[in-house]
Amino acid sequence: MKKNIILLSVLISNVAQADVPKFQIKEVTHLLNHVKTSECTINRNGSEHKGEKAVKHIENKYDHFRDDIKTTEDFIEYSASKSTMSGKAYIVSCPNEKPVHTQAWLLNELKSYRLSSNQTDDELAYKVCIEPRPRICTMEYVPVCASLKNNGFKTYASGCSACSDINVIKYKAGQC
Repeated sequence: MKKNIILLSVLISNVAQADVPKFQIKEVTHLLNHVKTSECTINRNGSEHKGEKAVKHIENKYDHFRDDIKTTEDFIEYSASKSTMSGKAYIVSCPNEKPVHTQAWLLNELKSYRLSSNQTDDELAYKVCIEPRPRICTMEYVPVCASLKNNGFKTYASGCSACSDINVIKYKAGQC
């Protein structure tokens, strides 16, 4: 009986965790593999880490922030962009390249991956809202269909107005 209760609580806690949408899990896996197999070094608070060690740290932060992560961009923001303790940005140094923030490096890799992957046209049509969210939008009407955190859909006047709503994950052109 005790084993069943423990197993049930583990299953329930795993179901309750938030995470990136199913179609974006491949993106997160790709980015982790990119860090792991690159010749680049990630500097975190003055300490340099390569490959497996860098990925292990990112995975630990991913597990810690999983409830806050709703998109691949959130994964990058929460898990691989800056120190939670100091707030300092992580810097990546690659051979023969100028050092850059890991956030920019990974967003660039994500963009390349999305362009070259076999995602469906529907998946590619969506634009994911990223943090920080817009606080002011122009008064234009270019309707978009937004995908909400509760799995619903809602029409907004523009992509900006959609992403200003914290309940919106992503949007695509046109009304719902």
